Amino acid sequence: MDVQFWQIILIVLYGFFINYDKNGTMLGTSQPVTAGLIVGLILGDVKTGLYIGGTLQLMTLGISSFGGASVPDYQTASLVGSYIAITTGQNASIGITLAIPVAMLMVQLDVLKWTTNIFFQNKAENFADQGDFKKVEWMHLCGVFNTMLTSGIPVLLTVIVGPTVVGKVIDYIPEWLTGGLTVAGGLLPALGIGLLLRYLPVKAYFGYLIVGFVGAVYLNMPILGVALLGAAIALILFKKNSSKAGTVQTAGGMDEDE
Repeated sequence: MDVQFWQIILIVLYGFFINYDKNGTMLGTSQPVTAGLIVGLILGDVKTGLYIGGTLQLMTLGISSFGGASVPDYQTASLVGSYIAITTGQNASIGITLAIPVAMLMVQLDVLKWTTNIFFQNKAENFADQGDFKKVEWMHLCGVFNTMLTSGIPVLLTVIVGPTVVGKVIDYIPEWLTGGLTVAGGLLPALGIGLLLRYLPVKAYFGYLIVGFVGAVYLNMPILGVALLGAAIALILFKKNSSKAGTVQTAGGMDEDE
């Protein structure tokens, strides 16, 4: 597709903002599914953006950066994968497959970010000891800008050379390899669900898992329908348990009155 100049500007600005939001404001725009949605809205292909972002969102479930550990940046990967897939006219599965290496690369850039930010932190401490709080603020802003560069530069390079390079490479990729990448991209949602199930009490609620499986596979129920069914079951159980708790409290009160 022909990308307009205003679309490029918005994508680049969002690329710089996404890491700032992740480490600062936390408005929610740094989630993979949100990144895919925003890119899809800007480029006019919400379906592809949501598919890529939603799939990569599954990969983040159960993963968190504790103790300063660097984890794959599926947010930026979602942005890059959605942009490349939409602008080159490729299948969403190709965009997912291309996004995975980006997420891995962002781990190294995250380490570089924290390493370079140590310099600004040490300078800020020195300025604080000197009572020069204006320069402390400047060091803080330098750290913020460095954080924004971590995601902004990869997105900027993607916008400048990504679609052209990737498009030319894809033209020379044999059909069997493209098909393999498509299959691999299709398996990633199942992998994400599998990772999620490892952190959930599946054994205690295995019956509900079977209900959802039957609805999705045998009844061809869309994922929204399965989610609504699960919400309905949860609501019924919640009301049932609440009524039981109320009955026990009432009975206990009557005994005390007697």
